[in-house]
Amino acid sequence: MLKKSYNKSFLDTDAQITLLKSRGMLFRDENQAKHSLLNLNYYRLKGYWLTTRSTQEAFENQIYFEDIINIYDFDSRLKLLLFGAIEKIEISARTKFAYYLSQKYGSHPIVADNFRNHSQYRQTYDKLTNEINRRHQHIFIEHYKANYAELLPPIWVCVEVMTFGILSQFINNIKDVSIKNAIAGDYRLGTGDLESILYHLSTVRNDIAHHSRVYNKISKITPKIPSKLKSISNQNAIGYIYNTIVLIDYLLKQIDGNSDFIGEVNMLISTCHIDKSSMGFPKE
Repeated sequence: MLKKSYNKSFLDTDAQITLLKSRGMLFRDENQAKHSLLNLNYYRLKGYWLTTRSTQEAFENQIYFEDIINIYDFDSRLKLLLFGAIEKIEISARTKFAYYLSQKYGSHPIVADNFRNHSQYRQTYDKLTNEINRRHQHIFIEHYKANYAELLPPIWVCVEVMTFGILSQFINNIKDVSIKNAIAGDYRLGTGDLESILYHLSTVRNDIAHHSRVYNKISKITPKIPSKLKSISNQNAIGYIYNTIVLIDYLLKQIDGNSDFIGEVNMLISTCHIDKSSMGFPKE
């Protein structure tokens, strides 16, 4: 297939507004809109207004630029909630991974014999050593390297520099089923459910870390919904953020029985007047 040259020209903020108006977008304050476009990037905001178009080039009736900014602000605040919640789950899973492996194997259990797939283990191990080398200026890493001979620090130090993705890969690859059962059992989940959920949450966390749109994005890495949560999930919206929120809410309640993550999300939705259906919420 013959590729064509990219021929779209630079548009200043006045021209960007003129283009949007020609496609049917309305503005309450064009000066504030210029300020937003100069700070948020036309192309970034485009991801938020694409779903409001009735055709490829035209917007639906009464779509204001300020409504798009409200959705953008909502998405930013939602990502902060999600990031904080996923952080709690990640730290909990790190702790259990370190606890149960070291309980059985001692301080240095991250060796090939303790994992099912040695090729996968090697890939994950290399990622971990890269993280340790990258964060060598952390006080506890410097202290370990200055005083001890083993290549890896003890597991309870390693988990403090693991990314969520590395942690998910290691948990998935544990050879001893009793250890996997112990980790999953603390969340009252089967091992397959937990592995799927942790992998999914690691991808959501990466999306947030890279400032990607989340609120109405359909994830390609869909989590397995445990049987006990199917009644409150939305099986007609697989991949939408609502099901992720349900899973996060469940895991946080296992960590802290007083947690009400869904309540926090609903409060934010109400405050920002967001259409929940675009997030996969079931119809009320």
